[in-house]
Amino acid sequence: LHVGDTRKVNGTLWIGMDFNVMPMTAVIGQYYNNTFHIHDEIFLENSDTFKMTNELIKKNYKGTVIPDSTGRNRKTSGKSDHQILKEAGFTIPYVHNPFVFDRVNNINRLLTDNRIIINPRCKKLIGDLEKVSWKDNKLDQKSDPMLTHISDALGYLCWKLAPIEENFNTRGIILE
Repeated sequence: LHVGDTRKVNGTLWIGMDFNVMPMTAVIGQYYNNTFHIHDEIFLENSDTFKMTNELIKKNYKGTVIPDSTGRNRKTSGKSDHQILKEAGFTIPYVHNPFVFDRVNNINRLLTDNRIIINPRCKKLIGDLEKVSWKDNKLDQKSDPMLTHISDALGYLCWKLAPIEENFNTRGIILE
C-alpha cells in the first residue's frame, strides 16, 4: 500500500460509495497525474443514504459520486439512493458494477503501479485493503462482515475512472 500525505488540487472531487446499512461507506479523493489521491473516508454504522448525504455536506464534500449501481433501485420510500444524492446536489454519472473479480484485479493493478495514494487518516480503508482475503474463490465477507465495504467504495471509483480495460486493445491483448 502507498500511504502518504495527499494534496488537494483544484478540480473534481470524486466520491466512491458503497450502499449498505451496516456499514455505509465512502472514500473521497481526486484523480490527477494518472493517480488516485484518497484524502478521506466515511464509515457509518446503522446508516442510510440520508445520513451519508448529511455527513458529506457537513464535511463540505461536493463532487461527483461514483456509487454502487444497485443504488439505482427504488426503495420502499419510493426514492432510490441515487435520487437522494442527486436531490442533495451531487452529480452521479451512469455506473455499472464490474464483476467482483475484475474490480479486485483493477485495485491490485493500481496499487502495484503506485497509482493509489491513501492519506494516513483513512484507517478503515487501509485496514480493509490489508485484511480482505479470498475464500472459496470469492471475497470473504463472512469472517468479518464489516470488511470489504470501504474497499468496494474505492473499487467502484477506480473502475469508473481507470478501468482495467485501459490496458487492453480491441482484441483483448495486453498492451505494454
